[in-house]
Order: sequence, then structure tokens, then C-alpha cells
Amino acid sequence: MNSKNLEIFVKTININDYIILNKEKLLPDWQQVPKTIIFLFFRCQHSLNGNNLKSEEIEKERLLLEFYTLGKKFYYHSQNQKILSEVICPKTGFPIYSNKGKEIFITQQLVKRYLPSFKVKTKECGLFHPLWGQAVYPCIILSGAELTINKSIISAIT
Repeated sequence: MNSKNLEIFVKTININDYIILNKEKLLPDWQQVPKTIIFLFFRCQHSLNGNNLKSEEIEKERLLLEFYTLGKKFYYHSQNQKILSEVICPKTGFPIYSNKGKEIFITQQLVKRYLPSFKVKTKECGLFHPLWGQAVYPCIILSGAELTINKSIISAIT
């Protein structure tokens, strides 16, 4: 799913993935393993390349608020359907609605693993979108539901 300023990819989590193998360290409240990972890529108004830190921080805060709004809608829509879901804070790597684990989610590494067309800057946390370059703000949501159910929720909230 995508629009001019938002791209969403829904992927099945591999059974031997770091998220599954370390669920207790990442999501200690979860009794079941997450089935899908949802990547949300917000297009930035300018590149996040470190050339103008003040304006980049303002842009990141704007997009973080957009993500929180969308993430909250997804979370509550999931809860209404009795589906376990979690929104991961892009700034801290911790879950927003569950208790913090001993480890954090590293968005760039998850993007690299599940979406090989995206590139991660070597020795940095920057991300290269195939079309937008560094003008991208990546976020993730986890869900205990199958792909089709998550796509239906996304369609309902976007």
C-alpha cells in the first residue's frame, strides 16, 4: 500500500527471526509470537542526511506525530477485533503499549532484513528509500494477525 507521502509494507515474520527468538526480551508481555511486521515509511519534506540538524529534528517530530496518530488507530482497531498488536517507538525502539523489554527494536536492521531494496547507511542509522533517498522516516508495528487481516485494518484507517 502506498500514497504520495506514505508507503506501507506488511510482511510475515520468519519463524527463525530475531523477533521470534528474542520475544521475551523485546515484548515480555506477549504470550503469543507476532505473525506480521508492518513497515510504514513517511516521506520527508527534505533529506535526513545531517546537513541541517535543526530542520531535520523538526521534520522528524512532525512525522513522529503522524506515526503516533496512525499507530494509535491501528492499535485500537486491532484491540476491537481482539488482535494483539504493538506500535514501536521510532525514537527509542521500545514498545509503546506494552512493557519495555531488555532489548530494543532496531528499525533499520529490520528494514534491511525484510525489504532488501532499501539500503542502510554503513556505520550509521540512516536509511535509503529506493525512490525517496534519505527523505524517509521509517516506523514499525507488530501484529499477532495474518497478512490479510492487517491489510484490512490498514485500509480502514488510511
